[in-house]
Amino acid sequence: MSTYLDNIASQIRAEAAGVALPAGDVEALFRLYAVVCLTRGANTTSADVHHAWVAWMLEQDPRHPSLVPLSDLDASTVAADEPFAAAIRRVARRAPVDDVSSALMPGGPPSDAASALQFYEQYKLIVASSEALVARRQQVNTFFLTITGAVLTAAALFLRGGGAHVRLQAAGIAVLGITGLVLAIAWRSLIRSFGQLNTGKFAVINRMEQHLAAGIYEAEWRALREGKDPKVYRSFTSREVWVPNTLIAVYSVTAIIAALAWAGVIVLH
Repeated sequence: MSTYLDNIASQIRAEAAGVALPAGDVEALFRLYAVVCLTRGANTTSADVHHAWVAWMLEQDPRHPSLVPLSDLDASTVAADEPFAAAIRRVARRAPVDDVSSALMPGGPPSDAASALQFYEQYKLIVASSEALVARRQQVNTFFLTITGAVLTAAALFLRGGGAHVRLQAAGIAVLGITGLVLAIAWRSLIRSFGQLNTGKFAVINRMEQHLAAGIYEAEWRALREGKDPKVYRSFTSREVWVPNTLIAVYSVTAIIAALAWAGVIVLH
């Protein structure tokens, strides 16, 4: 079965096309190079390649004369590793998404039952944190809706005053309009931040599912065509910002008209 390591290994091999390969199971060698790509990325050196080659060669020929530190090799042998290091660097630069795997599993994927169990517990933890984030998001929306109601109530109280206090009413409405505008902008910013944070959490969740029996969230995301077709799926964030965007427009117009009325530029009856 092909894995994400095989995919990276095939990319590295394609980048190193034309470079002489050693005899033996080179597929296993390029898998090791894929690990180097995930862990070292664009910082890969000839020494990294040599270390991976030594690990591979120990299985092929444990008496090979080059199974020594890089510093003990002659210049021509050292130079032979550089094309592979360059190929790894090119693949790493082309696929920055691999940085997620590098940060997520700096020691490589789970390799035994104990680490697999720990990995699954961490998976459940980040799924729970995503659900908690949604709950916090709803609380924030409720808070801003409550504040908006209070601002509108205060505005209504100002409007109930007599005609002799028109300029005072206008000043009060202008202050409330500016206050509401600031709150609506903050609300919209928080909604977008919540959406970005949850997107990051699901990037990690989907990457972790590559090492589990089923990738349910990844499958769901693909069923929704990865959000590319608005007829199939629109994100919550794109819909939630409608309310603060509308309030921003309303508060802006209200504050401007009230400020002009307070300054005497326009007369309100």
